[in-house]
Amino acid sequence: MRLRFFSGLLSVLLLAACGGQATSPTITPPPTITPASQAEVLATATLDSSTPSEPTQAAAEPSNAPATPTSDDPNALVDTSMLTGRIYFVDPLGFAINSIAATGGDVQTEYKEQGPVPLARLGIDPSLSYLSVFKGDFLHIYSLDFQELLRLPSSFEPIWSPNGDGKFALLKLTDMGEIFVDVYDLKSAKPENIVVSTLGYRAAWLSDGSALVVHNGNQIGEASLTDGAFSPLGELVEDENGSWVVDDILSHDDWIYFHGGQVNLLGASGNGMQWWVLMDGVPQALSEIGGNGVSRVQLNAKREQLAYIDTFHVSACLTAQVLSVQNADFSSAALTPNLGPIADNTGQEIHGAAWNPSGDWLTFAKGSYSCADSGPIYATPQVFVWNPTSQALQAFEYGSYPVWVK
Repeated sequence: MRLRFFSGLLSVLLLAACGGQATSPTITPPPTITPASQAEVLATATLDSSTPSEPTQAAAEPSNAPATPTSDDPNALVDTSMLTGRIYFVDPLGFAINSIAATGGDVQTEYKEQGPVPLARLGIDPSLSYLSVFKGDFLHIYSLDFQELLRLPSSFEPIWSPNGDGKFALLKLTDMGEIFVDVYDLKSAKPENIVVSTLGYRAAWLSDGSALVVHNGNQIGEASLTDGAFSPLGELVEDENGSWVVDDILSHDDWIYFHGGQVNLLGASGNGMQWWVLMDGVPQALSEIGGNGVSRVQLNAKREQLAYIDTFHVSACLTAQVLSVQNADFSSAALTPNLGPIADNTGQEIHGAAWNPSGDWLTFAKGSYSCADSGPIYATPQVFVWNPTSQALQAFEYGSYPVWVK
């Protein structure tokens, strides 16, 4: 396919660690659940305007003005009766995967972990056929009925093919410090075998699934699924603004996007990254400057809307994460759910996000934490469903990393 290039920096997470904290965090028990029928519609908003970011460049700060809700009554009850499917999520204690009806209620346990290591970072492929979950330093791939298909020693999340064909790419850090992108095929006779491998620090799939797009240092290019051969698509030139950091890549139609920035233009904590597009092989900035990294970058089923989690450094210990949705071609301003202002000395985390099968609602989990001398104190995350268009937001059960299943 012929590619046009929107260029952008993919962000590298440069979060400062909390100094002197204990490794075992304190977790507060979940509060009483509010019935889904009593949840309220909330307007969309971004980070509280008092939350600082630290870009050193002169570009404009990210907008903190809340969007106008479409509902005349921001306290009207959310109607979820039209929603279908179920939402899987990790139980607050981490040793089960529960599910809830997309309309709310009917909580069931789908999987119980028998081992000593808790579950984390539940994910799902675009075809809604395969689940991924981490147990310690191992990635496990399951079918929807929790038959284990693959187990790999990795802390990197799978990068699924957009074709829903069971193929995924996985970053691999070698003992020599090199980073490769390995491709696996769950439908092959031996899914544990690597189909092809190529050098790369970040990776995505071309929008038609015919090849990979990888960042390998000072270039972004296409990597063949046959032999891993690399063909440059754009140059990330190091100049007086420094080298580039890239933390995610996106291919949509004939465009290549990435999120990142040049190191001399970022704040001390890495804040100041933004979305770019490769235009004739040269990066062109697309968005306002933001935080220091994005995650869970995903298009909806219609490939019209893009969702991602943006991370902002707040202090030496605290970060704030924001879920954003905008048009896949970046022609619209980003929308975010109104989760209320972030309290002083409090961090906010978005524990996973996933589209529903029709691509008009998202499910995600929001948690918060504070820092103490003994270590971080985490509140139990809660699962939400959110419609970016109507701004309807509803709280469900407590848990993390929800995914929407047919």
